[in-house]
Amino acid sequence: MEKSLIKEVIELYKENKWMDIIDKNPNVTNEEARKLLWVWPSFKNLEFIKEKLNEFNMNGISSIGCGCGLLEWIISKSTRLEVIGYEINEIWWTSKYCIPQFINLTYVENNNYILKSNLALVFCYFNDSEAFNDYVNNYEGNLIFIIGPGEGRGTHTDPSPFKPNFQTNNWVLNDYQEIKTTKDFIAVYIRYNNLIC
Repeated sequence: MEKSLIKEVIELYKENKWMDIIDKNPNVTNEEARKLLWVWPSFKNLEFIKEKLNEFNMNGISSIGCGCGLLEWIISKSTRLEVIGYEINEIWWTSKYCIPQFINLTYVENNNYILKSNLALVFCYFNDSEAFNDYVNNYEGNLIFIIGPGEGRGTHTDPSPFKPNFQTNNWVLNDYQEIKTTKDFIAVYIRYNNLIC
């Protein structure tokens, strides 16, 4: 009998074989794949993230709504930088029904969190514009990654990578890259008034 994708990925994780996980490259519409990752990045995508973190002198990422944290674990392995994953609903993420976490999660309740300014914010397939703006308003750093669908992808996020509806004009699109040929994108925003030009 064929091993499930989730079991294969967990085994590779235990063996610290993040590159083999990337090589799996399943169809992102696969139900098991979606439980693990909303987007399955390429090595090129990971290098793009690392280059942007280095360009803006970031020590890593704070990922908001990170789920099981597989993407964040892969980013930490590929960049060798710090990763913090934030989630709500600790009861769910520690229940027997949930797939294992790949990083230690930091649980956010009642806006009780501190975002490090030397870590970029990451929103991957996030779907709560009000919460998004709360996090952005509490962030003093200069770099945000929004990962989600581009036009014609057939899926929805809020914020959208290219129309995030920031509540301020301080954030500008710096760069973007498609995730393979999926019509999902990594959009990079910088807070231009805090940067020395």
